[in-house]
Amino acid sequence: MRVSRIFEDLQGHESHSSLSQDNFIKLLARHKALLLRSDANQNPWNVDDFAQTIEGLHLERYEYVGGAAPRRLIPVQANVEVFTANEAPPDQLIPFHHELAQVADPPQYIFFYCDLPSETGGETALIDSTLVYRFVADNHPKFMEKLKAHGARYKRTLPAEDDKESPIGRSFFNAYQVDNKIELERKLDKISGLEYEWQPDGSLTVITEPIPAVRMIEQQHNHAIYQWTFHNSVIAAFLGWQDSRNDRMNAVCFGNNERMDPNVLDDIAKFMDDNKVSYQWKKGDVFALNNRLVMHSRNAFTGPRRVFAAMFGDALPSNQVKRDGVGQIINDFSALTVSDPTTFGMWRLTDPEETVYQAIRAGYRRFDSACDYGNEQATGRGIARAIADGIVSREEMYITTKLWNTYHDPKHVPMALERCLKDLGLDYVDEFLIHFPISMQFVPFEKKYPPEWSNLDGEMVLVKNDINATWEAMEELVYNNKTKHIGLSNFNTQHLRQILSICQIKPTSLQIECHPHLSQEKLIRFAHESGIRVSSFSCLGGASYISLDMATTNDLLFENPIILEICRIHDKTAAQVMLRWAIQRNTLPINKSSSSARMAENRGVFDFYLTKEEMKAIDSLNKNHRYNDPGHFCEGGFGTFCPIYE
Repeated sequence: MRVSRIFEDLQGHESHSSLSQDNFIKLLARHKALLLRSDANQNPWNVDDFAQTIEGLHLERYEYVGGAAPRRLIPVQANVEVFTANEAPPDQLIPFHHELAQVADPPQYIFFYCDLPSETGGETALIDSTLVYRFVADNHPKFMEKLKAHGARYKRTLPAEDDKESPIGRSFFNAYQVDNKIELERKLDKISGLEYEWQPDGSLTVITEPIPAVRMIEQQHNHAIYQWTFHNSVIAAFLGWQDSRNDRMNAVCFGNNERMDPNVLDDIAKFMDDNKVSYQWKKGDVFALNNRLVMHSRNAFTGPRRVFAAMFGDALPSNQVKRDGVGQIINDFSALTVSDPTTFGMWRLTDPEETVYQAIRAGYRRFDSACDYGNEQATGRGIARAIADGIVSREEMYITTKLWNTYHDPKHVPMALERCLKDLGLDYVDEFLIHFPISMQFVPFEKKYPPEWSNLDGEMVLVKNDINATWEAMEELVYNNKTKHIGLSNFNTQHLRQILSICQIKPTSLQIECHPHLSQEKLIRFAHESGIRVSSFSCLGGASYISLDMATTNDLLFENPIILEICRIHDKTAAQVMLRWAIQRNTLPINKSSSSARMAENRGVFDFYLTKEEMKAIDSLNKNHRYNDPGHFCEGGFGTFCPIYE
């Protein structure tokens, strides 16, 4: 089959002998919408080919409840439901919407199959929901604030029998899959916040409960998305919910019952129409849409037209056996999923207390600290201020700190964390990492803290140590509720294998240097396939190392022409593009700034995404160049040769 990326490269295609569930999920998570066609030397697919193809993807059956459009089931030789697409009259435009966004749990995947293209028009037009979100947020911020805060309520009057002359003429019996009014009332009464009223003519007016209208889509089966979407049917209701029973001007309001400004809705609708992707159907064509990320509509048409549809929930559990880096069966990949990947780093800050406080105000909830940074007391004061001011609770935060090289002896591990907790003013941390796979001579806490890279005589002294024993001491910290998770930093694949071979508690995360000059593709893949989350420091390249004479201005990525061209396309800064690149690789980028404006800018990475070609262009900048390498700076600074990556 031929697979084309509708938003990115509709004219090109990739060939697939078949489409597995894993590959399908990955493609739609990354590219949002696909055009599927039979191979050039084969006949166009018929409806049974279509049904058998989607059946092979093993997706969850979705019950079509609450929809407005009349539909008919199409008999197929597969165990899936295929039905007519919206059978509204051909002269009527069906406005943009996420399918069933007016219900609490809309479908995840939508398919359209063209059995007979129309003479003219009839395209199933698409638009990227994140693009719409960004337009509304940038041009109508107050409207967006209300939509985020309150969601939307939808009002529709449904007839007792399907009205095929109306685009929203589905009967209440069919819409709610019931056989009688008593059963219907019982069903509606179970929905908190929903209101309904029987009309004298026997029709039913339903006002939905407040439905979220803007959604952050985080991940789908461990594929990073992290995009805001304009996930609703607001424009569809405003433009299209008009018939003898319904007035479109009263079809939708904010979730607090406040009226929506029709001028704003008209402006959003115009933007959608100006930026839509319309594809002229050919017989046998199939659209596969990620309904969480894509809105669709239907253009008016002339002549007969037959387009069928199918909708599904999530992917069914796969029987595929997955193994980690030491061959053990792995079923738990929960560490790869976080609600917000942006992480604020505490290394080399001039005013850490105020900076961490402002970062929390800016929305950061993940903070990366370390004993070696020498500022954990100030960091703790900033956190305490934010909690005392009611900006955040401790439970909403994710605090990481690290075990320094001089404390690898198992008896020193709990002492090291206790000192970090004391300085941070916390009872526990969320994550405790071994900072480096380097064991150094112990330095007493009371004589020098943090010890940095040298002992009391100013020398860097390496010592024998069993890193397995260090890890076992780390595990005890979890058992004793001093940290929720444990992990590693600056470890390579063989280091990871060693820990995976002996651990009772697996590492939750791996922190590494990673940026376009050091992409670390194999290490990241190894960690992810072992269920280990990856966070990346120095994600903007060498800028932080220039003042340390560990990088030069020639290493700066902010002026790279490839990155600047991508900035131009998306109207984003170089920092935002590099952070987005890191996020789409399913890594958590650690960034920092003392500027509140820059903090907000660095979090403005959820309203766009990079195409496959843009990701590859940034990947091409890799030159395996490290800025933070003990194999270099330890010998020059302390006279000790200490390579760890070779």
